[in-house]
Amino acid sequence: MSESALVTMDANYQAGMPQLGYAGLSENWLLKECGHRHWLALAKSAGQMDPEFHDDEGHKSYAAFTAIRVRSAALDNIIENQRFSIATHLSRPSRARFCSSHHVSASDKNCVSVDMASTFVFRREMGNNQSVMRAFFAGIETVVDAVLPEPAAKLLKLSKQIRTDDWENHFGFKRQDKKTLHEATFKPCPNNDFNGANFLYFASFQAFVDRAEWQWFDLKAIPQLKDRDLFYYGNINVGDSLIVRLCALIRSEEAITHWCEVTRENGTKIADIFTHKRFK
Repeated sequence: MSESALVTMDANYQAGMPQLGYAGLSENWLLKECGHRHWLALAKSAGQMDPEFHDDEGHKSYAAFTAIRVRSAALDNIIENQRFSIATHLSRPSRARFCSSHHVSASDKNCVSVDMASTFVFRREMGNNQSVMRAFFAGIETVVDAVLPEPAAKLLKLSKQIRTDDWENHFGFKRQDKKTLHEATFKPCPNNDFNGANFLYFASFQAFVDRAEWQWFDLKAIPQLKDRDLFYYGNINVGDSLIVRLCALIRSEEAITHWCEVTRENGTKIADIFTHKRFK
């Protein structure tokens, strides 16, 4: 790696079936694309043509997302053949962490913003996603942002609070009101839910929550995503099952908001996911 600096990248798209979901731009595609752009921005910041990172001990290292925030989503503004753009900005709050912001617009309309935080990790044991450890690049000369963009600063602060249970209210929920309202068990498919690095793909977590939501509730209409926060703590191996647990729920004729946690079968929590959707 070479000296790091802020990176800005813009890209243009035309919406086709890969980019679209039932009601506009696919959130699943969007998260994957923003994750890819985050990865490419890391390579650019390191002066690399292709993203290929090894830590000081030679371990193959990857950017693991620790938190993602989706805000002000109007995904239905993007329809078939619609042209849209994603503006990406990468910042570096510390030697080990990176943040990126992605702003999606179409026809001069803001459609959604995605903020992401990551750290580099490697597997201590080959093939074991539960042996992930933070990767260190002690010899790298870096530039750390003295002042972070506000979205990145807020995301990092909130991520720490949620991870350490040092929070009181979020998405209208009180931490102490946590209950088990519903559970759903899934066995992720390696051909669909894992990525090329053989990790359970970060974009699969929210997909399991959406599947559980559809399974739990007798929804008469399809709710549209407005805001979502995802906080990641771990991963699973191929062949393992995971449990999506509904911890809190606010439901009305206009909207549905829920807090879910994702755990391994042994109860180890690997994610908290807060979701707010509205009925059109």
